[in-house]
Order: sequence, then structure tokens, then C-alpha cells
Amino acid sequence: MKHQTAAMLAIGNEVLSGRTREANAYLAAQELFNRGCKLGEIAVVPDLDEAIVSTLNRLRNQFDAVITSGGIGPTHDDITMESVARAFSVELIEHRFIVQAMTEFYGNEGMNDGRKRMTRVPATASLIRCEKTIAPGARVENVYILAGVPYIFASQLTSILDDFGSTPYQRHEIEVTLPESQFAAGLTAIQQQYDDVEIGSYPGRCGPDPCGKICLSSQNPERLQQAAADVESMLKGL
Repeated sequence: MKHQTAAMLAIGNEVLSGRTREANAYLAAQELFNRGCKLGEIAVVPDLDEAIVSTLNRLRNQFDAVITSGGIGPTHDDITMESVARAFSVELIEHRFIVQAMTEFYGNEGMNDGRKRMTRVPATASLIRCEKTIAPGARVENVYILAGVPYIFASQLTSILDDFGSTPYQRHEIEVTLPESQFAAGLTAIQQQYDDVEIGSYPGRCGPDPCGKICLSSQNPERLQQAAADVESMLKGL
């Protein structure tokens, strides 16, 4: 059974301090939407074991799957693998395949302490390999542990997407040049008629010259088009 719901857990002080703009959750949201998997939450936590463990345990029990991003590199603040092992109450081990692959690539003399840290995964993990790095991510039950570097995250994400979704979501957008207050009641009434269509209003500019978009999305194309037609008709009547 493919995962129908998912959460994203971004890990890193650099995100919370504004040092790094978080891009991986944005990419995951797009890819999961296209696959038909509902991304239900995006959480961001610091490089602290307690924060990672507690948030991960909540998310993995609430959603079908959790995708983590960040904290699997060679430095002292890369503690995600250790925290995931703690969350599942399993040992953290040096995986022989990763040790072999990295030793073959860097040579014995190149296997410093930092690279040895990157060979560690939870004992029950399966590896997530991709084209962009020899250091794999890992999966423990319904938790997918991916890198924080965006191009590596993207490659690892591609390698696991077949585990997610079923019927892709489709999106329909309607341009509006009215204040939201004028169509809010009508939009609420339409949403109440379509529990299988998600409807949202997103203003681009407020004030005397307003503009924005009403966005509808659904896994049911026919219902999506019906709801969009009702929104268009409601707007024309204002």
C-alpha cells in the first residue's frame, strides 16, 4: 500500500536562524501533490536530539510516512541518524556497505572521522541510494531520512517517490480582481458543497486595485471542473 499522507520534517539551526532558505519541503510538496499524496504538515526543528525525537515520534504516528531533511553530514551538528535510531529504540551502526563504498571512493587515508560519521545508520534501516552522492539516505519503517543539501535531497526524493500516492491531484486557478470580502461568503458556500475539492483564496495585491487567485485542487477531475464552474459563475454574479 502506497503512502496516502505524509509529513515533512526539516532539521537544522540554519533554517530557524534565517541563514538558509528552506527549499526541500517546497519541492517535496510539489512532488507529493503530483503523485496524489497529501502532505499534511511541515515541521522545522533545531539540531537538538530531544526536538528531533519528540517531533518525529508524533509525526510518524500521525501520518503514513515522514520525510526528513538535513542533519546527515559529517559534522558535530549532524545528529539526525542518531536521533532517528533513538526514536525507534535501535542501535546506531556503521553500515558495512557505506563503509565499503566510501573507502573505495576516498581510499583508506581519506576515511577521516567526519566521513566515518556518514557511514552510521539505525540498525534496522534500509539504504536510500541516488545518483548525486555515494553517501545514502536511509529508511526506518515509515520514516525516510534524506540529505539537507537541495540537489542531493532532490535526487534521493526521486528515488523514493514510487512509495507515495495513488491518484494525482489536479489544480485549477482562477484570476480575480475583487477584494476577498466580496466573494468570501459565496466561496464558503461552494466549499461546503464540495468536500472532495480543496478551495483556497490567495490575494496577490490588496487595497484599491486588488488581484489574486482562487485555487482549487482535487483528485477527482470531474468534481474539480464542476466546482471551478460554480466559482466562475459566482464571481460573474457579483
